[in-house]
This record gives sequence, C-alpha cells and structure tokens, in this order.
Amino acid sequence: MAKRVSIINFKGGVGKTTLSFQFAAGLARYHHARVLMVDMDHQSSLSIVSLTAPIWQNLVANSRTVNEIFKPFIGQSPTFPTSSLIERSAIKQAGIARHYSTLDIVPASLQLDDIEIDLTASHHGNAIHSEWDKRTLMCRWLEEAGVDEAYDYIIFDCPPATKLVSQNAIAASHGYIIPVIPEAVMERGAPHLKSMIQSGIDTKLKALATMGTPRSMHVPDTKLAGVVITRIKPHGPAHSGYTDDHTRHLASLTRVFNNDLLTPYIHDGTGISQALDDGVPVYDRHYTQNIGNRGLDVMYKDLTNVLKTRVDAL
Repeated sequence: MAKRVSIINFKGGVGKTTLSFQFAAGLARYHHARVLMVDMDHQSSLSIVSLTAPIWQNLVANSRTVNEIFKPFIGQSPTFPTSSLIERSAIKQAGIARHYSTLDIVPASLQLDDIEIDLTASHHGNAIHSEWDKRTLMCRWLEEAGVDEAYDYIIFDCPPATKLVSQNAIAASHGYIIPVIPEAVMERGAPHLKSMIQSGIDTKLKALATMGTPRSMHVPDTKLAGVVITRIKPHGPAHSGYTDDHTRHLASLTRVFNNDLLTPYIHDGTGISQALDDGVPVYDRHYTQNIGNRGLDVMYKDLTNVLKTRVDAL
C-alpha cells in the first residue's frame, strides 16, 4: 500500500507545487521509489512543469486529467475512470528522464475550478450519503482503479483552498505537509490550517463515514507529517544567517510547531524557478551557479530524506 500525502496551504505562493515536484522527483531519483503525483490544482502548474505544455495540452484534449474522477458525480460523464488517467514517466525532458522512470502523474486542467463549483452544488439522494460520496471520489478511484497498490508514494499537490477537491485529497492521505514562508500571515495561517484539517475536515469525514459507503482508502486521522520552510531569505552577516524579518517569524513558528518544523530550510533563489521553467528538478541543475553553487539541490535532497522518514512513519 502506498503512503499518501497532501502538500497543502490555503495561501498561494508558498511553494506547494515546487515542493511537490522536488519531493516526488527526489523519492524517484534517490530512493528508486514508485511515485505518483496527482495535480489537484486547477492552475495545473505541476502538470505543465513536469510534462511540458504541449504534452499537457494533449492529455487535457484527450480527457486524461484528474477532472474525470469528479465528472460522474456532477453528471458530466456516465462512467467512472480507470488508471488510464495516469501518464507514465512524468518527466519527459531528454537526458534526464531515465532518472525518473518510476515517477508518474495524473495531470489537472483549468476546468477543475468549474468542476469544484458544480461538485459543491450537486446532490444525489440521501444528503449524508451525498456529502460523503463527493468527498471520497479520490478514495474510490484509488481503490477501484487499483492505483494504490502500484505505488510506494502518492503525492497530492493541492490548490490554495480547503474546499471539496482538497478535502478529497485529505480524505485519502495518511499525512499532510505544510510549506510556509516565515512571514506574519503564516504564524496565524499554518496553525489554523492544522486545526481545520484535524477538527474540521477529518472530524466531518469520520461522522459521514458512519453512514456512507465504506472506502478502504479513507484515512480517518490525517497526521501532520511536517512543516517545511520555503523561500527563506539568507543574509550572511546576520547572526541567524537570515534576514531579521524571517528570523523573527521563524522563531515564532518554531515555538508553535517544535519538532514538526523540519530542516533543512529551503533558501529563496532564482535557480529554483529557472529549473522549473526548464521543466527539470533542481537535482539536474547542480552544475549551475544559481543552484549548485548555492546548494539548493543538496537542500532539497536532504529535505526529501527527512520527509521520507516522516511520511514512512505515518
């Protein structure tokens, strides 16, 4: 059975997609794990980065996206999808694809945002059954399509919201990872998100489960696998090594999350976005000044090892 984890934060721009991509790629490259990335964000950034835009557009045109899992519930498809949604060997770039042959993806499309709205408005039969069914469509797909048994890890890249699509990911996840930038808004937002998942989403799902169709992929208690610091700004002369603002908020996050705040912290750097623009993980730009000389590839490799240990323990 795969370990399933959601990368989630209801604030945008904190590096959810970047972390999903680098973590999944690191597991495949350095641990030879069978990894499935599931893009749950209608912005489709993970899909485009990994597959390149032309291949992604072709998959969208052929209805091979995560959208198909939700369409039967809202009456846009007569049949529930199979594992044919999965695009094998997610990283296509010549010269590096061989390092990631065990990394696959289910892409998203821009229409997923419209599907979210329709999913919220759709109801079938008994109200409790309906609320349960619309939140466990991902669980159903993993089970009925035989997807879970084919992978070691399944990583959900969630949108910056905790609506029904994200709740589908949480329902199927053993754990979740919160990427944060050490800023004031995250001092409030990250603890609130943790509380929302545990006391809100999980609690509601457990109540609905007592009267819903049993789902073997449903995880009643989704655990915090860790909080990851992203885009922290280094400042060499400073005692902490970081800017005063980031140092102050980092101290606050440390008090709140203690051992759940994981190291290494990922430094802010243009090399990361440059690698993403090229559609490659940072590990394949180790020779560049903006990645290798700044140690960004080593940071992500070390973070992958830490996250793997935490996820394996869930």
